[in-house]
Amino acid sequence: MILLTGATGATGRRVLDRLLARGHRVRCLVRNPARLGSRRVDVQLSLWNLTDARLPGGALRGVHTVVHLAGPLSDQPIGHLEELNATATWRLADAAASAGVEHFVHVSALGAGGAAGCRFLRAKEVGERVVRGAGETGGMGVSVVAPSLILARGQRWASWAQALSLLPIVPVPAHSHGRSRPVSAADVADAIVAVVEGETPAVGSPTRHELAGPETYAVRDLVPALHTVVGRPRPTVPLPACVLNAAVAVLERPGAADREELAVLTCDTTGRHGTRDLEALGVRPGGIVEALAG
Repeated sequence: MILLTGATGATGRRVLDRLLARGHRVRCLVRNPARLGSRRVDVQLSLWNLTDARLPGGALRGVHTVVHLAGPLSDQPIGHLEELNATATWRLADAAASAGVEHFVHVSALGAGGAAGCRFLRAKEVGERVVRGAGETGGMGVSVVAPSLILARGQRWASWAQALSLLPIVPVPAHSHGRSRPVSAADVADAIVAVVEGETPAVGSPTRHELAGPETYAVRDLVPALHTVVGRPRPTVPLPACVLNAAVAVLERPGAADREELAVLTCDTTGRHGTRDLEALGVRPGGIVEALAG
Protein backbone atom coordinates (compact mmCIF):
# COMPACT_ATOMS: atom_id res chain seq x y z
CA MET A 1 0.00 0.00 0.00
CA ILE A 2 1.21 3.50 -0.90
CA LEU A 3 0.05 6.50 1.12
CA LEU A 4 -0.15 9.67 -1.01
CA THR A 5 -0.63 13.28 0.07
CA GLY A 6 -1.28 16.12 -2.34
CA ALA A 7 -3.21 13.89 -4.72
CA THR A 8 -5.53 16.71 -5.80
CA GLY A 9 -2.76 19.01 -7.05
CA ALA A 10 -1.38 19.29 -10.59
CA THR A 11 1.52 16.93 -9.88
CA GLY A 12 -0.35 14.72 -7.42
CA ARG A 13 -3.11 13.89 -9.91
CA ARG A 14 -0.49 12.71 -12.37
CA VAL A 15 1.31 10.65 -9.73
CA LEU A 16 -1.96 9.03 -8.70
CA ASP A 17 -2.90 8.19 -12.30
CA ARG A 18 0.48 6.56 -12.90
CA LEU A 19 0.46 4.55 -9.69
CA LEU A 20 -3.01 3.20 -10.35
CA ALA A 21 -2.20 2.42 -13.98
CA ARG A 22 0.77 0.38 -12.79
CA GLY A 23 -1.33 -1.68 -10.40
CA HIS A 24 -0.40 -0.09 -7.07
CA ARG A 25 -2.85 0.12 -4.22
CA VAL A 26 -3.09 3.72 -3.06
CA ARG A 27 -4.54 5.39 0.01
CA CYS A 28 -4.94 9.16 -0.27
CA LEU A 29 -4.70 11.54 2.66
CA VAL A 30 -7.04 14.35 1.58
CA ARG A 31 -8.99 17.23 3.04
CA ASN A 32 -11.79 17.09 0.45
CA PRO A 33 -12.31 13.74 -1.34
CA ALA A 34 -14.60 15.40 -3.92
CA ARG A 35 -11.54 17.07 -5.44
CA LEU A 36 -10.30 13.63 -6.52
CA GLY A 37 -13.20 13.44 -8.97
CA SER A 38 -13.88 10.00 -10.38
CA ARG A 39 -10.59 8.72 -8.93
CA ARG A 40 -12.03 8.70 -5.40
CA VAL A 41 -13.64 5.33 -6.09
CA ASP A 42 -10.28 3.84 -7.15
CA VAL A 43 -8.41 4.58 -3.91
CA GLN A 44 -8.75 4.23 -0.17
CA LEU A 45 -9.44 7.52 1.60
CA SER A 46 -8.28 9.03 4.88
CA LEU A 47 -9.45 12.53 5.80
CA TRP A 48 -6.59 14.76 6.93
CA ASN A 49 -5.67 18.42 7.13
CA LEU A 50 -2.05 19.52 7.14
CA THR A 51 -2.79 21.21 10.46
CA ASP A 52 -4.16 18.06 12.14
CA ALA A 53 -2.01 17.05 15.10
CA ARG A 54 -2.55 13.33 14.44
CA LEU A 55 -3.22 11.13 11.47
CA PRO A 56 -6.58 9.37 11.25
CA GLY A 57 -6.68 5.91 12.73
CA GLY A 58 -5.58 3.28 10.24
CA ALA A 59 -4.08 5.79 7.79
CA LEU A 60 -0.71 4.01 7.92
CA ARG A 61 -1.99 0.45 8.33
CA GLY A 62 -0.30 -1.80 5.78
CA VAL A 63 1.61 1.10 4.18
CA HIS A 64 5.12 0.35 2.93
CA THR A 65 5.73 3.67 1.11
CA VAL A 66 4.64 7.25 1.80
CA VAL A 67 4.75 9.86 -0.98
CA HIS A 68 4.43 13.30 0.59
CA LEU A 69 3.55 15.90 -2.05
CA ALA A 70 1.33 18.29 -0.11
CA GLY A 71 2.83 21.66 0.75
CA PRO A 72 1.56 25.07 -0.43
CA LEU A 73 3.70 27.94 -1.68
CA SER A 74 2.01 30.51 0.54
CA ASP A 75 -0.08 31.00 3.68
CA GLN A 76 -3.54 29.44 3.58
CA PRO A 77 -6.72 30.11 5.55
CA ILE A 78 -5.99 26.99 7.64
CA GLY A 79 -2.42 27.94 8.57
CA HIS A 80 0.93 29.54 7.77
CA LEU A 81 3.12 27.94 5.12
CA GLU A 82 5.76 26.99 7.73
CA GLU A 83 3.23 24.84 9.59
CA LEU A 84 1.84 23.39 6.37
CA ASN A 85 5.26 22.49 4.93
CA ALA A 86 7.54 21.87 7.90
CA THR A 87 5.41 20.98 10.93
CA ALA A 88 3.00 18.80 8.96
CA THR A 89 5.94 17.00 7.34
CA TRP A 90 7.47 16.32 10.75
CA ARG A 91 4.19 14.87 12.06
CA LEU A 92 3.73 12.65 9.02
CA ALA A 93 7.33 11.42 8.88
CA ASP A 94 7.42 10.70 12.61
CA ALA A 95 4.15 8.76 12.42
CA ALA A 96 5.37 6.84 9.36
CA ALA A 97 8.60 5.81 11.06
CA SER A 98 6.73 4.71 14.18
CA ALA A 99 4.34 2.65 12.03
CA GLY A 100 7.20 0.77 10.35
CA VAL A 101 6.94 2.38 6.91
CA GLU A 102 9.91 1.27 4.81
CA HIS A 103 10.27 4.18 2.39
CA PHE A 104 9.36 7.87 2.74
CA VAL A 105 9.46 9.90 -0.50
CA HIS A 106 9.44 13.60 0.34
CA VAL A 107 8.84 16.21 -2.35
CA SER A 108 10.88 19.31 -1.52
CA ALA A 109 12.14 22.02 -3.88
CA LEU A 110 15.34 23.07 -5.61
CA GLY A 111 16.84 26.02 -3.78
CA ALA A 112 15.60 24.84 -0.38
CA GLY A 113 17.92 26.18 2.32
CA GLY A 114 18.05 28.14 5.52
CA ALA A 115 19.51 31.18 3.73
CA ALA A 116 16.98 31.16 0.87
CA GLY A 117 15.31 34.45 0.06
CA CYS A 118 11.74 33.24 0.57
CA ARG A 119 9.82 31.54 3.34
CA PHE A 120 8.71 28.62 1.17
CA LEU A 121 12.24 27.45 0.40
CA ARG A 122 13.32 27.92 4.01
CA ALA A 123 10.36 25.83 5.17
CA LYS A 124 11.18 23.13 2.63
CA GLU A 125 14.72 22.89 4.02
CA VAL A 126 13.28 22.29 7.50
CA GLY A 127 11.01 19.64 6.00
CA GLU A 128 13.99 17.83 4.50
CA ARG A 129 15.80 17.87 7.83
CA VAL A 130 12.90 16.49 9.85
CA VAL A 131 12.29 13.69 7.33
CA ARG A 132 15.95 12.68 7.41
CA GLY A 133 15.88 12.74 11.21
CA ALA A 134 12.75 10.60 11.37
CA GLY A 135 14.33 8.12 8.98
CA GLU A 136 17.52 7.83 11.01
CA THR A 137 15.82 7.40 14.38
CA GLY A 138 12.96 5.25 13.12
CA GLY A 139 14.83 2.95 10.73
CA MET A 140 13.06 4.26 7.62
CA GLY A 141 14.57 4.79 4.17
CA VAL A 142 14.22 8.33 2.84
CA SER A 143 14.23 9.74 -0.68
CA VAL A 144 14.00 13.47 -1.37
CA VAL A 145 12.71 14.70 -4.72
CA ALA A 146 13.47 18.38 -5.33
CA PRO A 147 11.92 19.95 -8.45
CA SER A 148 12.51 23.40 -9.85
CA LEU A 149 9.49 25.48 -10.89
CA ILE A 150 6.76 22.97 -11.83
CA LEU A 151 4.63 23.83 -14.86
CA ALA A 152 1.36 22.35 -16.11
CA ARG A 153 -1.46 23.73 -18.18
CA GLY A 154 -4.01 25.44 -15.93
CA GLN A 155 -1.60 25.27 -12.99
CA ARG A 156 -0.61 28.26 -10.85
CA TRP A 157 2.31 29.74 -12.80
CA ALA A 158 0.61 29.19 -16.15
CA SER A 159 -2.51 30.95 -14.87
CA TRP A 160 -0.40 33.89 -13.72
CA ALA A 161 1.15 34.19 -17.16
CA GLN A 162 -2.25 33.93 -18.84
CA ALA A 163 -3.64 36.73 -16.68
CA LEU A 164 -0.61 38.97 -17.17
CA SER A 165 -0.80 38.52 -20.93
CA LEU A 166 -4.03 40.56 -20.88
CA LEU A 167 -2.11 43.64 -19.76
CA PRO A 168 -0.63 46.01 -22.36
CA ILE A 169 2.75 45.71 -20.60
CA VAL A 170 3.91 43.11 -18.10
CA PRO A 171 5.83 44.05 -14.92
CA VAL A 172 8.92 42.02 -13.99
CA PRO A 173 11.44 42.43 -11.15
CA ALA A 174 14.12 44.94 -12.16
CA HIS A 175 17.04 43.66 -10.10
CA SER A 176 16.16 40.05 -9.33
CA HIS A 177 18.75 37.29 -9.46
CA GLY A 178 15.98 34.71 -9.58
CA ARG A 179 16.54 31.85 -12.01
CA SER A 180 14.77 28.56 -12.56
CA ARG A 181 14.82 25.49 -14.78
CA PRO A 182 11.08 24.88 -15.24
CA VAL A 183 10.06 21.23 -15.25
CA SER A 184 6.75 19.75 -16.31
CA ALA A 185 4.38 18.20 -13.78
CA ALA A 186 4.31 15.09 -15.99
CA ASP A 187 8.10 14.69 -15.79
CA VAL A 188 8.05 15.17 -12.03
CA ALA A 189 5.32 12.56 -11.71
CA ASP A 190 7.30 10.09 -13.82
CA ALA A 191 10.36 10.69 -11.63
CA ILE A 192 8.43 10.15 -8.40
CA VAL A 193 7.00 6.87 -9.65
CA ALA A 194 10.49 5.78 -10.71
CA VAL A 195 11.77 6.51 -7.19
CA VAL A 196 8.85 4.64 -5.61
CA GLU A 197 9.36 1.56 -7.77
CA GLY A 198 13.12 1.48 -8.18
CA GLU A 199 14.75 2.84 -5.06
CA THR A 200 15.33 1.36 -1.62
CA PRO A 201 17.60 3.79 0.22
CA ALA A 202 19.57 2.48 3.17
CA VAL A 203 18.54 3.78 6.57
CA GLY A 204 20.68 6.79 7.43
CA SER A 205 21.69 7.34 3.78
CA PRO A 206 18.88 9.37 2.21
CA THR A 207 18.99 10.01 -1.53
CA ARG A 208 18.20 13.37 -3.13
CA HIS A 209 17.11 13.88 -6.74
CA GLU A 210 17.21 17.32 -8.37
CA LEU A 211 14.48 17.60 -11.00
CA ALA A 212 15.25 20.38 -13.46
CA GLY A 213 14.16 21.11 -17.00
CA PRO A 214 16.50 21.57 -19.96
CA GLU A 215 16.44 25.39 -20.08
CA THR A 216 17.48 28.04 -17.55
CA TYR A 217 15.40 31.22 -17.31
CA ALA A 218 15.90 34.45 -15.41
CA VAL A 219 12.57 35.61 -14.03
CA ARG A 220 12.48 38.56 -16.45
CA ASP A 221 12.87 36.11 -19.35
CA LEU A 222 10.52 33.42 -18.04
CA VAL A 223 7.41 35.61 -18.10
CA PRO A 224 7.73 36.51 -21.82
CA ALA A 225 8.53 32.88 -22.61
CA LEU A 226 5.37 31.71 -20.87
CA HIS A 227 3.35 34.32 -22.75
CA THR A 228 4.54 32.86 -26.01
CA VAL A 229 2.99 29.52 -25.02
CA VAL A 230 -0.15 30.39 -23.03
CA GLY A 231 -1.01 33.92 -24.08
CA ARG A 232 -0.02 36.77 -26.32
CA PRO A 233 3.51 38.17 -26.24
CA ARG A 234 3.69 41.47 -24.38
CA PRO A 235 6.54 43.89 -23.74
CA THR A 236 7.90 43.83 -20.20
CA VAL A 237 8.72 46.74 -17.92
CA PRO A 238 11.25 46.26 -15.09
CA LEU A 239 9.99 47.52 -11.72
CA PRO A 240 11.70 47.63 -8.31
CA ALA A 241 10.76 44.74 -6.05
CA CYS A 242 9.12 47.09 -3.53
CA VAL A 243 6.76 48.42 -6.23
CA LEU A 244 5.87 44.90 -7.41
CA ASN A 245 5.23 43.74 -3.85
CA ALA A 246 3.01 46.73 -3.20
CA ALA A 247 0.99 46.02 -6.35
CA VAL A 248 0.61 42.35 -5.50
CA ALA A 249 -0.39 43.24 -1.93
CA VAL A 250 -3.32 45.26 -3.27
CA LEU A 251 -4.56 42.21 -5.22
CA GLU A 252 -3.63 39.66 -2.59
CA ARG A 253 -6.30 37.17 -1.63
CA PRO A 254 -6.55 33.36 -1.53
CA GLY A 255 -6.45 31.96 -5.03
CA ALA A 256 -5.15 35.19 -6.58
CA ALA A 257 -1.90 37.13 -6.45
CA ASP A 258 0.42 36.36 -3.56
CA ARG A 259 3.68 37.95 -2.44
CA GLU A 260 5.11 34.65 -1.27
CA GLU A 261 4.65 33.14 -4.72
CA LEU A 262 6.35 36.17 -6.24
CA ALA A 263 9.21 35.68 -3.78
CA VAL A 264 9.73 32.10 -5.02
CA LEU A 265 10.15 33.41 -8.57
CA THR A 266 12.89 35.78 -7.43
CA CYS A 267 14.95 32.97 -5.83
CA ASP A 268 17.42 30.64 -7.53
CA THR A 269 15.87 27.22 -8.12
CA THR A 270 18.19 25.94 -10.84
CA GLY A 271 20.08 23.32 -8.83
CA ARG A 272 23.53 21.98 -9.67
CA HIS A 273 22.94 18.91 -11.80
CA GLY A 274 20.89 20.15 -14.76
CA THR A 275 18.77 17.32 -16.18
CA ARG A 276 21.14 14.59 -14.96
CA ASP A 277 18.97 13.28 -12.13
CA LEU A 278 15.82 13.17 -14.24
CA GLU A 279 17.60 11.28 -16.97
CA ALA A 280 19.08 8.85 -14.42
CA LEU A 281 15.50 8.03 -13.41
CA GLY A 282 14.61 7.26 -17.00
CA VAL A 283 12.82 10.56 -17.72
CA ARG A 284 13.65 12.58 -20.81
CA PRO A 285 12.69 16.13 -19.77
CA GLY A 286 10.80 18.42 -22.11
CA GLY A 287 10.74 22.22 -22.21
CA ILE A 288 8.01 24.67 -21.28
CA VAL A 289 6.11 24.08 -24.52
CA GLU A 290 5.73 20.39 -23.68
CA ALA A 291 4.93 21.24 -20.06
CA LEU A 292 1.98 23.44 -21.01
CA ALA A 293 0.73 21.31 -23.88
CA GLY A 294 -1.79 19.42 -21.77
